[in-house]
Amino acid sequence: MTEPMREDELEATLRDIGGHLDYPRPVAMASAVNARLRAPRRRAWRFALAPALATVATLALAITLALPDARAAAQEFLHLRGIDIFPVPSIPATLPPPKITFPGERMTLAEARARIRFVPVLPSDPDLGAPDDVYVETIGTSDRLTLVYRQRSGIPISPEAGVAAVVVEVRGTVDENLLLGKATSPGTTVDPVNVSGARGYWIEGAPHLFFYRDANGNATQDTMRLAGNTLVWERGDVTLRLEAHVSKDQALRLGASFR
Repeated sequence: MTEPMREDELEATLRDIGGHLDYPRPVAMASAVNARLRAPRRRAWRFALAPALATVATLALAITLALPDARAAAQEFLHLRGIDIFPVPSIPATLPPPKITFPGERMTLAEARARIRFVPVLPSDPDLGAPDDVYVETIGTSDRLTLVYRQRSGIPISPEAGVAAVVVEVRGTVDENLLLGKATSPGTTVDPVNVSGARGYWIEGAPHLFFYRDANGNATQDTMRLAGNTLVWERGDVTLRLEAHVSKDQALRLGASFR
């Protein structure tokens, strides 16, 4: 176990640190002030303060690394010289939440309706309402419509995507064997559900991929955009997928509102 640093050892350490710092050479104070007042105003104060800031940074590092007894002695040393360091519970994050990209071309909802080769459906539930962003991707004879909801009351924003909910619509059907065999990972559960009389599945956990049969019967792979719960259901020849950090009951209510 490391022995606490004694006060005399701390003082010797600080003296040694001070001996290696590059301080400005002493000048005659009166003549220096008069010369500065006569000179044009410049932003030279940044460079004049650099040695002092370096001293504070070095001493702060010494405090951080010191043991409790040494830390208390160093804080007293700094306080006597007009420097106060206050502990804080945490440092707030300054980086924006991570964002993901969505496949396809971003366009208006009217443009999307004219582009895709199926009739899209939208939710009437006010918890979702009109989407904030719309993307359309066309691969061969398959169209994929992605509706993005950035912020919604009562739906937490996903830390993985920076949005509240994502709805994906494609022409195709859910293949239970593909869903159970490939789309899920350990710790993920899949429960059959009924969404307004239509067949659906509630996926709870963190799946990474989603498999379905496209309009031509081919097995197609898609990526789960949010690492949250997912409701998948069929409406006619269109398969819908709602990804959001919501409960099963809330997801079923939102899914039933798509018309």
